[in-house]
Amino acid sequence: MSSVAEYLTQIKDLTIVPPVLISILSLEDDNELSFGELEKKVQSDQILVARLLKLANSPFFSRGNSVANMKQVITRLGFKTVRSMVAMAMTDSLFRQGNYKKFRDEVWDHSIAKGILAQFLCEEKKMRKEAELSLTCGLMQDLGKIVLNTIDRAKYVEVLGEFQTTDKSMYDLEKEAFGVDSVEMGAAAARLWKLPDQIIEVIEDKSKKPEEQSVLGQIIGFGGIVARITSHGKKEPDTLSIYESYQTIFGLNKDQTPPLTDVYGEKLKTNELYQFCSTL
Repeated sequence: MSSVAEYLTQIKDLTIVPPVLISILSLEDDNELSFGELEKKVQSDQILVARLLKLANSPFFSRGNSVANMKQVITRLGFKTVRSMVAMAMTDSLFRQGNYKKFRDEVWDHSIAKGILAQFLCEEKKMRKEAELSLTCGLMQDLGKIVLNTIDRAKYVEVLGEFQTTDKSMYDLEKEAFGVDSVEMGAAAARLWKLPDQIIEVIEDKSKKPEEQSVLGQIIGFGGIVARITSHGKKEPDTLSIYESYQTIFGLNKDQTPPLTDVYGEKLKTNELYQFCSTL
């Protein structure tokens, strides 16, 4: 069995997380300087520019006038939306390293749904600051799975297969196969690549009980549980009990009709950012 340190040695020279993505995730809120930096960084990736232009001119965002450059795209969509979409498009390239159905369904689709569902909670609870971070944190929380899959894809295929067909937890299966789990690996890799502290904390929160997590970790955790309940990832034996813990933490109405999970599930289907993912 290998250790976290040994795996870090294996991956330290790999460009698993693009430097452009790290720098974009680290940008401050939308001031004039950050606006210009975002424009400059996005323009270094022509495929990304093409994707964003396509979205900005789509029926979701079009105002009847087409846009032709990144300055106009950022103006139309807003700094935070563009930053989230950049993170989404660029993390798609990370998840494609495991481009097989089990990985796409259990890791990529779950991570996207988790981040967007977490945003819905933030909107409902008027948590503006957390809403700005929830999508990127939701995407990056499963970084450790990407790393383990990169280290040994065949072994991770087996882990996912056993996870989907048994009641064993993902963490236990990862430990059995790799000697470490994806939370340990993800947090260590995030530190290695100097990702923002909020992302590292949210990764570490994943292995904690809901009441022991940071506020942002609880928001992302809630999004992840709702994602599983709405069929974005496997629903595990303790999914509903964990959801009830988050209901208590956030003071949600447990007798709401229709249930909040149904409401959020329907909102997710028509969410423009989620639909953007289907074009990636």
